[in-house]
Amino acid sequence: MKLKVMFLFACLFLSIGIAIAQSSNATGRVLSAEDNEPIVGATVQIEGTDTGTITDLDGKFTINVPSSAQILVISFIGMETQKINIKEKNRTDLTIKLKPTAEVLDEVLVTGTYGSAKKLGSIVGSVVAIRSDKIENRPSANFADALQGQVAGLQVYTSSGEPSEGVSMRLRGIGSINSSNEPLFILDGSPISGGAFTAINPSDIENVTVLKDASSTSIYGSRAANGVVVITTKRGRGAKPTVSIKGQYGFSEPALPTTRMMTTSQYYDLWKTISPNADFSIIRKYMDMGISTDWQSYLMKDNAPTWQLDTSITGVANNTNYFISASHYDQDGVEPASGMRRETLRSNIDTKVFDWLRVGVNLGLSYEDYETNNFATKGNNPYNVATLSRWALPWETPYKIVDDGNGKWHYGDRKDFFDVLGLWNPYYLLENQPGQKNKLRLYGNMFEELTPVKGLTLRASQALDAFDYRYRYRQLPAAFNNNSGSASETFQRYSSMTFTNTAEYKFDVNKVHNATILIGQEAIIYDGSAFGASVSGITDDRLTLLSHGTTPQNPTASIQKKVMNSYFARGEYNYAEKYYLDLSFRTDGSSVFGKNNRWASFFSVGAMWNIKKENFMQSAEWLNELSLKASYGTTGNSAFSGDPYYPSLGLVEVGKYQGGSAFGISSVQNDDLTWEKQKSLNIGISTRMFNRLDLSVDFYNKVTSDMLMTIPYSYTTGHGSGWGNIGSMYNRGFEVSVQYELFNTKDFYWSIAGNINYNKNQITELFGGRSEYVLPNTGIKYQVGESLGDFYYVRWVGVDPEDGQQIWLDDKGNETKEYSDNYAVFTGKNQYAPWSGGFNTRLSWKGFSVDANFSFMLGKYLIDNDRYFVENPNFVGQFNQSVEMANMWTTPGQITDIPAANSTRQFDTHLLENASFMRLKNLTISYSFPESLLSKAGFIKGVRIFGVGRNLWTVTQYKGADPEIDSNLQLGKYPNTRQFAVGAELTF
Repeated sequence: MKLKVMFLFACLFLSIGIAIAQSSNATGRVLSAEDNEPIVGATVQIEGTDTGTITDLDGKFTINVPSSAQILVISFIGMETQKINIKEKNRTDLTIKLKPTAEVLDEVLVTGTYGSAKKLGSIVGSVVAIRSDKIENRPSANFADALQGQVAGLQVYTSSGEPSEGVSMRLRGIGSINSSNEPLFILDGSPISGGAFTAINPSDIENVTVLKDASSTSIYGSRAANGVVVITTKRGRGAKPTVSIKGQYGFSEPALPTTRMMTTSQYYDLWKTISPNADFSIIRKYMDMGISTDWQSYLMKDNAPTWQLDTSITGVANNTNYFISASHYDQDGVEPASGMRRETLRSNIDTKVFDWLRVGVNLGLSYEDYETNNFATKGNNPYNVATLSRWALPWETPYKIVDDGNGKWHYGDRKDFFDVLGLWNPYYLLENQPGQKNKLRLYGNMFEELTPVKGLTLRASQALDAFDYRYRYRQLPAAFNNNSGSASETFQRYSSMTFTNTAEYKFDVNKVHNATILIGQEAIIYDGSAFGASVSGITDDRLTLLSHGTTPQNPTASIQKKVMNSYFARGEYNYAEKYYLDLSFRTDGSSVFGKNNRWASFFSVGAMWNIKKENFMQSAEWLNELSLKASYGTTGNSAFSGDPYYPSLGLVEVGKYQGGSAFGISSVQNDDLTWEKQKSLNIGISTRMFNRLDLSVDFYNKVTSDMLMTIPYSYTTGHGSGWGNIGSMYNRGFEVSVQYELFNTKDFYWSIAGNINYNKNQITELFGGRSEYVLPNTGIKYQVGESLGDFYYVRWVGVDPEDGQQIWLDDKGNETKEYSDNYAVFTGKNQYAPWSGGFNTRLSWKGFSVDANFSFMLGKYLIDNDRYFVENPNFVGQFNQSVEMANMWTTPGQITDIPAANSTRQFDTHLLENASFMRLKNLTISYSFPESLLSKAGFIKGVRIFGVGRNLWTVTQYKGADPEIDSNLQLGKYPNTRQFAVGAELTF
């Protein structure tokens, strides 16, 4: 019996020993790679099991692991997850350093609305990401201005230096004639309009991702024909809270010298040549007094101030990720009565409530208060200061002349009326016509995300983009309006609500076959309304409310609504991260289209081959990455020019008839109106070599059909035009992007990068079987087989040295001195640049860094309409003239490009100028103080000082205001600006 008991105890102790030998404790500490501070609450889990623990207040952990365990997974919100192989290492005293998510954004892409984030290298489509350091600290109110030259195929134009001005943006050419060519913009997963860009603080942006081809855009369906730009704002990061305060101050001036105008003596000589019998008594009087006014200096500022203050708090606590920021931005314009003030607040918070539930809210609030010169967009209106600065006669003075009584004189008070010009002083008019605009904007979204089982993610999001806009305008009673003032007020409210629901399931088979399936539904509701009222008969400048007028005008009002419903699906598969396949499908329905064609479907298929993963490539150690990708698919466009809400309906309008109210049909109904469609093919290759050189090349072909265009009607129908689906065109081109790291050491880094795009468009079909259509008085003609944007003008050859008369080419190419509009032909010069791109260099040494970004547009042409007025003898005696007029032909044999005074100026190609340009878009020089110095303070994490410049240097042959203007002509444009700023950033 005793032997049996002893044997039993021996077996028991032996089994305990075996059990102990089969498991042991793993211990360690989790730190932040940024500052080596402990991370509290990090999850430490045995891969493939539910066994795990969290770190304590010192970042330490202890976890019991079986001997068979191989991998520990360490994760924390806002940090990059790490996997540690404990099979090959000592399991005790491990030190794990987690990097913030922001440090790996070059590897991770936030796809926007649908699905989870993916590594950039695993995206089948043509996609480019721009980091926050290319966007923040720029002195422009519109962050999109900094994107110019950053992405191959993306053209960004800032056509004006007015502080609240937006940008125009095109991706891979012109996809439509009458519809919008603007990409779809997504902010934190929610669609927004380009008008919201000035409401976003650039310092809040983490990255901007540009989706170019059908594989990446088709899931957005009817809105994605022009590409997609995804804007992602910052999230909480770091194991401890981080407070950042940044301020900068600078000034603006016109980016380029404006047209050189004549002095009083130069003008006198010209006037005598053209009209020798004119009355010169007045000009001689002021010329003898030495008066020669520089109107450009009087009307334009060269030191308009700009300042900005940003602050933010970011961090992670108790499974909650938070980023909270506020900013103030204030910029004066270089023209009078123009400027912008903006306040922004942002709160991005998401939290992991349970292991299976995550919720979050991203909210942005902005208030913009801006003033715009009412004449600044009026082209050749003499009260447009850009125009007046050229037209104003140099012997006129903006100040009164005071006679001292001893034969001397001096300038007195400002003139309210220019007696020589017969015009009111613009400063006087603007003071007596105050206008104030303000816009309150709320944009954001909330989401609820469930993971009920492993691999399955259910997500619902609700998004809002809304604003209230108010415009208040007054004409105070004064001499210019015979002391009878007026007042008007306009109110506009807009909202777009987006409801998105998705289900995503990710799984793998033997960790080799990896698949993701996503299905979703989306609804977007647009709602807009506006109201305006005005009165006249205001006689007291202290009483200027609408109720103070004596004569009310008819009010205006509008209501606009539209709805879009969508269903979509996407499937992704890869074999061992070597072979990738991506399929997507979407069907959209929109209320803006005819009842017979409100729904349309779009699809894409894409594939990628990661060649570097092949066994036969493993010996090529110099080759780090090599992939080949191709995609084909369809997208749509429902963005009508002018954004009409009811283009397919026959609407009525109210008017007057024989003294009474009446109504009539204002537009023609079209029940078959439907989506503009685009088929897109993309083939690309990308590689990284020697761990230094990155290169990518893409070829694309986009074919647009069923174009949304306004079709001209015979006036016998009672209508001038109506919307229809007619015509087709294509865009073809290639893109090349390259980056090379010359040096990459601990203390010294230097890289250079560049990109270039070539695009050709051609019209292949027009309406009604026509092969051509001319837009009168525009120099624009649509013709099958020709490029959209090709100027259609009479070709100007030059000036005959013998008689000073102009020479043109007729439509057959023969020289003639007789002008006729019938001689107009396609010039081969296009308003849309076929070549575009940019290049940059970045250099850092210890705490110093220099970042220079250049952009260029080549083959772009633009009509300089200002020259028609300031290089024209017909206007001598009325307007000042350019100094070029001093070269006007006067003598036989004289070689010049300014014809004789008796040769009538025409609107021909002599006004068509090469507007190609290369521009130093942004330059940043900064210094970050060393941590060893700051650590002595005990509470300051970082100090950085910086200087930034925008549009510092421009190379162009264009003579007008600015070559960046995105139009077929420029006339009296608000000049683009050059900006300088210095600032400092403190981090605690």
